Amino acid sequence: MKAKLAGIQYLGESGITQECKKAVINLIHAGEKIHEVKILTFEEPYSKAHALLLTLEYDIQTVIKGGFASGYNGEGPKGYAFVLNLLRNYTDNINEYIISKSIFERICNSSLSVKDLEYINSIKPVRPARWHDSAYLYKERELNIFSEFPLTIPMALLDKRLIKLALEFETNPDNAIMSGYRKIEDIVRERTGLSNESSTKLFAKAFQGDNSVLYWENLESGESKGRASLFNGVFMAYRNNRAHQEPKHNLSDEIREFMLINQLFILESKAVVRKS
Repeated sequence: MKAKLAGIQYLGESGITQECKKAVINLIHAGEKIHEVKILTFEEPYSKAHALLLTLEYDIQTVIKGGFASGYNGEGPKGYAFVLNLLRNYTDNINEYIISKSIFERICNSSLSVKDLEYINSIKPVRPARWHDSAYLYKERELNIFSEFPLTIPMALLDKRLIKLALEFETNPDNAIMSGYRKIEDIVRERTGLSNESSTKLFAKAFQGDNSVLYWENLESGESKGRASLFNGVFMAYRNNRAHQEPKHNLSDEIREFMLINQLFILESKAVVRKS
């Protein structure tokens, strides 16, 4: 009688550490909540091979295939240390379990049976816990642990008027950023009627002082002044330099700058016209 396969998700590629690391990163980056990590270890004479069984929200279980290792120097152990240091930021429920070669091979072939899964969920963890030792070997990587996450714009945080530019950002970030600056100027000019002012005078007349055209309701004067100063501050610190120099193509900085522009859009949307 053929064993009934477990209906679970498999991510990563067996024996390819980078793909298995990427699978863990993408889960976290996508906002998945990781409640439990089972390290599934197959012990060989001089090394250990590791896969992961992750329990996500709603008790959904996902397998990260056997791309990790320990017991020697190499990419497998480094990748293993990386994901351990990453995952322990999200859950304290991490334990290691010893499994047979046959079960490990079925993990690598995406063919765990229901009985395999029941067995894994029934066995006791390794005690004393030893996975901390593997993580500690490359503890310095913790300082840079999030640098391998994808560099993307958080679309859920964007003002809807910037969505189209954000979709074009990947192919031409400089154009998206400069278009964002022009767009916020045009919006403020249209709302205030200050069509002939430079950006510095435009934002000063639009937001600063007791006679500004636009203001934020129910704010203390200091907070209102701080918000108003952001417009000229961002333009002076970033836009003017960008307008007169070739783009430097630092994607991290470009995303941060685009999000600064986004904050200006959000502040503008909350400002109202001052009644005369």
